Amino acid sequence: MNKHHKREHLALVVGAGVAGSEAAWQLAEHGIRVIVVDQNALPYGKIEDGLPLWHIGLRDRVEADIDRKLRHPNIKFLPLFTVGKDMSLDQIMNDYKFDAVILAFGAWKDRPLPVEGIEKFRNRQLIYQNDLMKWFNHKHEPDFAGPHYQIEDGAVVIGGGLASLDVIKIVMMELVGRVLRDKYGLDYDVFTMEKKGIKKILEENGLKWEDLGLKGATLVYRRSAREMPLKVALSDSEADKEKAREVAEKLLHTYKEKFMFDFVPNAVPVDFTEEEGKLTGLVLEKTRTEDGKLVYTGERFVLPTTQVISSIGAIPVKLPGIPYRGDAIDTEGPSGSKVKGFDNLFAVGNAVTGKGNIKMAKEHGRQAMREWLWAKREPVAGVLRQMDEKYLTDTDKRAESISDYILSKPIPTQEEVDHVWELVENKRREIGYKDYDSWIKAHKPVRLEEMLGLKKKDKSGSGSKS
Repeated sequence: MNKHHKREHLALVVGAGVAGSEAAWQLAEHGIRVIVVDQNALPYGKIEDGLPLWHIGLRDRVEADIDRKLRHPNIKFLPLFTVGKDMSLDQIMNDYKFDAVILAFGAWKDRPLPVEGIEKFRNRQLIYQNDLMKWFNHKHEPDFAGPHYQIEDGAVVIGGGLASLDVIKIVMMELVGRVLRDKYGLDYDVFTMEKKGIKKILEENGLKWEDLGLKGATLVYRRSAREMPLKVALSDSEADKEKAREVAEKLLHTYKEKFMFDFVPNAVPVDFTEEEGKLTGLVLEKTRTEDGKLVYTGERFVLPTTQVISSIGAIPVKLPGIPYRGDAIDTEGPSGSKVKGFDNLFAVGNAVTGKGNIKMAKEHGRQAMREWLWAKREPVAGVLRQMDEKYLTDTDKRAESISDYILSKPIPTQEEVDHVWELVENKRREIGYKDYDSWIKAHKPVRLEEMLGLKKKDKSGSGSKS
């Protein structure tokens, strides 16, 4: 028996990212033994693969906090373990003596672009946000084995949330950076381009947009700029809603001017055009908003393009036997975390919200985590901070409720708990896992800022960890 263990209750957390590590740490602090499994080698989730790499300080602070939590003596971390592949959820629930199983696996599956037949272009002329972001963050690594993409001039981004603004920035930086290198011998790293913006870089070099010979990229959103979900109103009053709309419109204008992309509002993709098996355009239908509802007008037009990047959100991968409410796990109970139809199955984070971004995972995190994630992020720091008032169900509160549930149950036998603990040890030995720190050190990727010899600072000026 480990001398650190105060109790012998046992929980399993599926997913080690922001929400999962927080839930595990909260349980461990109550003396509950916790096994945390994750499908990836690293526990950081979308902090590593979904947050654009220029957020250096933010990324490092959040990852350091996840490390701190997962080092807890009552926690065992098991990487490279996928529920549904390595072991079914049914086996986990029925064959092992877990007092509670907590699903915190986030939202990794891109929401399909609702255009019939367009999936045949996937990873060629159709790219999804998760795939694009992973490539962008890791393409500099010598051993990166994922799909490689070439951003094409005239690319169209479908979306309208904060994540789509990051995507269109990436597209424009890739396009302009390539021309500056090939035509003018100017080599700008992504950190400089993101901080200064394309307009300023061109001005510094006496260049105009027309000099580049580019069409550029276009962001298409189904509603107007004022209706983009970039700012949450502080209340339901019309005054606060109007203020939120004004901020959203201003924010889009700031991005558009700085990174020089086009914007098509009030349009949705409904079809595509092709020639000889290659995508040549998107058929868009014009929309309008009536009483808050989106109305299709029937008026259609073709936007020529040879590449579409979908940034319309991500959803949790659905596990057999789990009830869902739309794309999210259906939960109930005072904390909104108990999975319907189960006694000891819970869910936290993006698996509950049905969202596929770090921001929503953080909204289920602790106050300190919220401060780290939002306080310094520009130009949307104020927008994100305001959202704190909108969401009251946090992972620490949910975990508190789950802890109360676990501790109210009879303590399982020492043999039952030790048996599961040893199974995890055997799995870790199979993959060469010796201890947390050495595993993390061996699997953390080469950072682009280190390769470039840049000082590790984010845009707020906060230094990242050493």
